[in-house]
Amino acid sequence: MNVVVDRPEARLLPSRHHFALARLLAYVRLRGTRSAASQPEEHLILPIERDQTAAEMNGIAIWVFATASCYIAAGLPLALPIAVLAAIPLAAIAIHLPIVVGGPILRLIVGDRDHVKIVSAITMAMLLIASSWVAMSGSWARFAAWFFFAILALNGIAAIMLWLMRGAVRAAEERCAR
Repeated sequence: MNVVVDRPEARLLPSRHHFALARLLAYVRLRGTRSAASQPEEHLILPIERDQTAAEMNGIAIWVFATASCYIAAGLPLALPIAVLAAIPLAAIAIHLPIVVGGPILRLIVGDRDHVKIVSAITMAMLLIASSWVAMSGSWARFAAWFFFAILALNGIAAIMLWLMRGAVRAAEERCAR
């Protein structure tokens, strides 16, 4: 793991983010920051590793949970406010049960690899399948499904943009990490 010491702008390094959209936004913010000389002195140590931004990770978790709750609420034969309240605990179970049951099985099949990637793949596969089904329905939850696909498309576009700008991003990170 790389570490940056006493560089406040290192909080904005794209390599501290997991998803391409967050990395692209971090790069834009990094380019707009002033140099460390004009900022007040702050002593800090920052790890430069993916998944280091709580806002990104919590935002994704809330988005996944809210999307699953919408799908479950739309499928319940209850009035909307009651269905939403009932969907909240059901969504927690629906999200975690395949991970808890399928994760160890998949880990045995693929070996002792990165469990975060396995859990992420299970969760995104479930959401992709559920979103595909809900997007084609006439339910009010189809808007949540299309929003899911819009975010996936934006993340894909951001990944292409970052790939095209990989030299500039690397140079900006090296300038900041020096």
